[in-house]
Amino acid sequence: MGQEQSIEAVKDAVNQADTTATTTPQKEGGGGIKLFKYVTTSSGDGNWERASSNAQPRFYDAKEDSTSSGKKDYFLEIEQGDVDVHVDAELNYVLDVKERRVTFAANETIYALKFPSDDACRKFGEQLNDAIFYNQYGLENDDVSRAKIMDDFAGSLFSKETDGLFEPMETDAGEADVDTYYTPEKLREKQAKEMAKDEDAINGIIMGAGENNYLVRGCRFDVLRNVEGGGVEDKHLSFMLTPPPGAACSTPSLSTRKTRGTAAKVEADAIRAGFTPSKVLLTHGERRMNLLTPENRNILHHADIEVGKIVSTFNFQKDSVDIPIVEIASEYKAAQTEDHSQFLGLDQNRICRWDLRDKKGVVQASPAVLDYVSGKDYSRGTNFTCMATSGDGFVAVGSHDGRVRLYNSRVLTQAKTSIPGLGAPITSIDVTYDGKWVLATTDQYLMLVKTTYVNDKGKDANGFESRMGGRGSRPRLLRLKPEDAIKTQGAKFTKGKFTWITDGGHTERWVVAGCGRFSVVWNFTKIRTSATETIGYGGLPTCMDCYLRAKEEEVVDVQFVHQKYMRDEDQAALVVATPHSVFNLA
Repeated sequence: MGQEQSIEAVKDAVNQADTTATTTPQKEGGGGIKLFKYVTTSSGDGNWERASSNAQPRFYDAKEDSTSSGKKDYFLEIEQGDVDVHVDAELNYVLDVKERRVTFAANETIYALKFPSDDACRKFGEQLNDAIFYNQYGLENDDVSRAKIMDDFAGSLFSKETDGLFEPMETDAGEADVDTYYTPEKLREKQAKEMAKDEDAINGIIMGAGENNYLVRGCRFDVLRNVEGGGVEDKHLSFMLTPPPGAACSTPSLSTRKTRGTAAKVEADAIRAGFTPSKVLLTHGERRMNLLTPENRNILHHADIEVGKIVSTFNFQKDSVDIPIVEIASEYKAAQTEDHSQFLGLDQNRICRWDLRDKKGVVQASPAVLDYVSGKDYSRGTNFTCMATSGDGFVAVGSHDGRVRLYNSRVLTQAKTSIPGLGAPITSIDVTYDGKWVLATTDQYLMLVKTTYVNDKGKDANGFESRMGGRGSRPRLLRLKPEDAIKTQGAKFTKGKFTWITDGGHTERWVVAGCGRFSVVWNFTKIRTSATETIGYGGLPTCMDCYLRAKEEEVVDVQFVHQKYMRDEDQAALVVATPHSVFNLA
């Protein structure tokens, strides 16, 4: 609530400072444009101060006088405000048509240009978007260039057409329904090493739809209980998974937690000798876990939670050849609550379905080879990073180039729809239970994609089951206001998720992500049913109406409590973990 008030206060500050603005069209040279600078106060808040009453922004080609390459390199210059900055996605700009304002980050400062008319504001936004497009792709921003780099939604991203840009994203029956490149395996290895520096640090949260949830601390798991009305409480129980031969992570399977004296030293020695799972997936009615570790990406560990030990170890193999797998996911949203043996696996250029049973339906003894059910090996270039599934088993896959691929629940050999992003790598992805929405997280923004559309026959269709092409709605970006980047110190977004639902009849109401020391929550119901007059990078509608909650440490994970524990579906009950603490938030 407080964040919503601060957003309005910022708008009022710029508007009140601009009492002399007129509605006359912009004159050549930028007459009537005012420049504001966001100045941080000693309390950590900030105020807008006018830097110029007659700013004259212009774009120029830094290579204009060069005869070597013929390529351009655009910069934005505002002499009156000492702004001279390279034009790229790092500008983090937002165009607010209603307020006739363009806000952007440059030189570690937040600026706002206030325009005298809507037309002047839109014109500047188009020029800025065109300059960013050219600097990123080396091509002019036109239909031909967009078609070269985007096989779907070619007319949507970076388009100058804004007639349908501000429509509500969802309607039903005429009414609005409520630095260095890392491959996926290298990225997970890097994360695992960072988490292992503190032996007792919380690495993540594994949420259950049943009674229990789990805090991951290396190969130790602390047990939390779901509480009616939302939230979790500590059961004061822990268990250590006994790894395969060669690792000595071995303590009593399930016991009251001990943290002092000799017991603490034994536990610490065990953690050092064990391994840190890079991915944990609940399965078989949440009585068991499938685990991946960075030590050996060809291996799946299958653990029995009730006895606190790994009961089987499997090899990922296809045609007798070991296969590295860096990500696993449930075959459908509710699979972890059922006795289901199949799951999905992902590698940089591979998507596949596996089964813990052998082909005769008998559970294998360890060591064993997983049954490869189906999938697709790409020769190169897909650079998959993450995946998620819907209630019916639709599969959304994110990639390093920002692309989102949609697969139906039956065929993994070809994506039905491929949606280009804005170039930023996708680090996590989620799908609503009904498969109508996909949420892709990048470092700078979250991208919300509506997967339903009207096909050429005038019938409702879904991009998971048929090729959407350019008939879908434009993606919408979820971001912080540029001035909020000061509070988060430019931290990256992590682990964006919808409200957690595993059965029909409910609707996701909220979206959450981590961002440095903050958890950030957006009202998904409001976003998908409301019009917007704000445009961000790529010419996409952008929502920045969100709530930030600060913690003393960096947020390592943030998860929604399962919907069935909520008294009110409009409630957003969260569990937030920092390296040494767990918080309940509503």
